[in-house]
Formats: sequence, structure tokens, C-alpha cells
Amino acid sequence: MKRDWLTVLGALTCFAVACSSGSGDRAPAVSAGGADAEGGAGGKPVAGGGGSGGLKAGIAGEGGTSGALGEAGALHAAGEAGALDGLAGDGGAGGLEQGMIATPEAPACAEAATWKAAAPVSIAATDAVERLLAITPDELDLVFVRAERPFVAHRAVASDPFGAESPLAVPSGYDVNSGVTLSADGTMLVLGASSGQGFASLRRTARTSAFGSMPDTTAFLELNQRALQTMEHYAAPVLAPDGKSLVFSGFTPEPPGGFPSGVVGVAVVYESLSSPSGWSTPTNISQYLFEGTTLKRPLPTGLSFDSRTLFYFDEGTGKQQARFRDRPDAPLYTVVDLGDRVGAIPNRACDALYYSSSGNVVVASM
Repeated sequence: MKRDWLTVLGALTCFAVACSSGSGDRAPAVSAGGADAEGGAGGKPVAGGGGSGGLKAGIAGEGGTSGALGEAGALHAAGEAGALDGLAGDGGAGGLEQGMIATPEAPACAEAATWKAAAPVSIAATDAVERLLAITPDELDLVFVRAERPFVAHRAVASDPFGAESPLAVPSGYDVNSGVTLSADGTMLVLGASSGQGFASLRRTARTSAFGSMPDTTAFLELNQRALQTMEHYAAPVLAPDGKSLVFSGFTPEPPGGFPSGVVGVAVVYESLSSPSGWSTPTNISQYLFEGTTLKRPLPTGLSFDSRTLFYFDEGTGKQQARFRDRPDAPLYTVVDLGDRVGAIPNRACDALYYSSSGNVVVASM
């Protein structure tokens, strides 16, 4: 039995190698820590980094049409990782027969989704410029900016217009312009410090109540201390719908005298997991895939309900992107170009996509 299992595993490994153009086609596993491999902030040589839009060799979408899959993306779609994990063990109850391959379940968000023309979200009519900040997966709570002022709106049913918006009281020392995210139940809001070196949360007792104005940094102590130690800045926080992870951008601010010649600041996407003591030391999930620079950052905007699709705005290309993975803890290999759908956030079913366009908050459906 064991010899047969090893034979199947060896054949599958040979197949995976044969499909690859070389051992370097897939990026190395991402590491925990900071903007570089050691976890510290700093710069990197221009020749070695590339803009946040530049994808490493073998990653899907480089230089191709929107949504095109490269070799690594094709392997991802075929479920290479799931195939290795899905080999049957000893034929126990409920297990697969030896030699059978488990195919990963389809993600909540489809890689080949076709979005129809967007329509303005029903908020109180105004000619002022509006910009989406956050919306809950059930589409009932909305945070947006109008004429550079933040507002919160609620509705009882997703098909109804939003009720009268209320101003969001932003506490001193904090700023919504670097990003805001809502918990799935709409009762907690996370925003960044004006200094760029930390996060805090605001809470409310009910979805129809106003958020309190007292920032709570308790759950973010480890992240905030790390920002001070590494001198990194944080931006674009996005809470996973299940509340188990927090994705955000970490980047090296440009020093007063500028970076040394030939060096640019590093910008990456981090993922921090929730623990009883708060948000844990983050892992760099963009390393070798879609990391950027200080002036060309990858800025997360949304996560699918199963945490398998990350939506982010790429300052390097000026386009919205979506990246897919087989599991919530797997690398984000496959990339799809969403064009000018800036700030895209999906609903729970991922059949509606909210974003900012032409000074309005809009929604597109499949």
C-alpha cells in the first residue's frame, strides 16, 4: 500500500515538474516579517524590485490580456496544491481511494467573472464627489467620502436604497484617507493613524447607531509597536469577513532627503491573523508576486467571503486587480485585471462588486 502511494505521489510530482519550464517558475514560499526577508523596513535596488505592477517570471497576467493566466496560474487552476493534499491515505472511512486526486472547491469569486455596466448606489442625491471606503458583505452598511468628509449609511435590505447618511466622527490623530474597513456585522470600523504608524478601531452597539469617537488600539498593540520599530507605514486595512485575518499595505516612507540613488522604498501586502491577544505579527503575502515601491504601492480594497480572492489597487499600473488562491493560507498566484474599477469590494456571494467611478459609488453585477 505504502509503495503504491509513493508511486502515485512520485508520478504526480514528475507531472508537475514536466508542466513547469524550470524550478524557478513558481515563486518561493512567502516569509513572515517585514518588507524584506528579515522583516525590517528599508529600500531595495531599483533593478531588483520593479513596480508593483511588474510580476515575477511565471506569474499569470504579465503583458497579457485582462484575466489571462500564465503557466503558474494554469497550475493553480488545475489544483496542483489540492492534488498533492488530496491523495488518499490508508483508505479509511470517508477517504479517497488510493490514486484519486482531490480538486479544490471553486472560489466564492469566479476568476472569469464578467461584470455588467455599473449603476450608482442609491445614496442621498448630491452633485458632490463621492468615494467608496467600505461596505459589509451583506451590503447593508456603507462608509464613503463625500466632498472629503466621511459618512456612514445603513439599509435594512440590500435591494433598498440606503437611508439617510450620518457623519463619521474621526478621532484626533486618525485619518480615513489611508483606508477604512468594516467588520462583517457592521459594528466595528478599523482606520489608520494620521502618522501612518498604526491602526485603531471604533465600535458601536448596533448597526443603526453612531460609531464611538474613542479609538481602541488594544488589539493592534503588536502591529503598532512593530510599525514604530521598523519605521514602516501602514495603509489600506481590509478585514476578512470571518474576522480571522487583517490584510493591509506596509511601506517604507520616503525620507526627508529622498532615497539614495538607485534605491526605492519597499511596499508589500501583509496578512495578520487574529489571536486571543490581538493581531499577530504579519506575514508578507505579496513577496515575489506583487510587491511594489513607496510611490507604486499595492493597496488592498476587499477580500472575498472565503478569503481566497484579494482585491487591490495597483498604483504602479493605475488598475484594480484581483488575485486568487486555492486556500486562505495559499499564495495568491492567479491575477485578473479589473481595469478602472477602483476600490473594488465584493458582496458575500461575489455576484456584486462595489467601487468608485466618475465621482460616484457604484455597483456592478454579474
